[in-house]
Amino acid sequence: MDENKKYMMIACQNLQDEIRGTMQEADLDYPVLYLAAGTHDSPDKMRATLQAVIDSLSGIDYLILPMGRCGNATVGLKSDRFSLVLPKCEDCINLVLSEDSLKVNRPKGTFFFTDGWLRSVFSADREYDRTTEKYGKEQSDMVMNMIYGGYQHFALLDTGLYNLDRARAQLEPLAKVVSVDFPIIPSAYGVLKKMVRLEFDNQNFVVVPPGKAVDEDMLE
Repeated sequence: MDENKKYMMIACQNLQDEIRGTMQEADLDYPVLYLAAGTHDSPDKMRATLQAVIDSLSGIDYLILPMGRCGNATVGLKSDRFSLVLPKCEDCINLVLSEDSLKVNRPKGTFFFTDGWLRSVFSADREYDRTTEKYGKEQSDMVMNMIYGGYQHFALLDTGLYNLDRARAQLEPLAKVVSVDFPIIPSAYGVLKKMVRLEFDNQNFVVVPPGKAVDEDMLE
């Protein structure tokens, strides 16, 4: 961290708990802008939203984006006025699962949740409730199996920041419908903590200078 530089972060709402907790621990207070829930449902929409915000910003030296490639939503982003900092990973799941490295074990066939993701208006459990209310349980169950039938696990990422029993109860009706198991995965979110604390090592992060666009190879 360079105390003579100015920093800002743009992050998904899903990471609010982890980011705020780390900032409090590190006694940091630089501005963080949280994207509206659902922005990342479309990579093109997310890229356009991020670029519009980037183009509107000034007076900072570094913009931190804890997102990774995120379906290539961050590929092509560019600023002519400040540097962009991104993690070298697929998406924010790597950040939450990480300890010291973004090379993490992501079990196949797994849909990942934290309390932050469950609070999203677009989260899977609320989607199930809305569909049931609109079409009835039988048709809703069929739709949910079409959407989530390819998953074998609904994993709760245990960051230590929320009540696991409450989260399990929230997801249990949908999990029963789509016949998945419910593992709990301890998640230290170590690299996310580094990012929030402005500790940008070369192993986990890329710093894209002004005038250069984010390239997919940078995020490998």
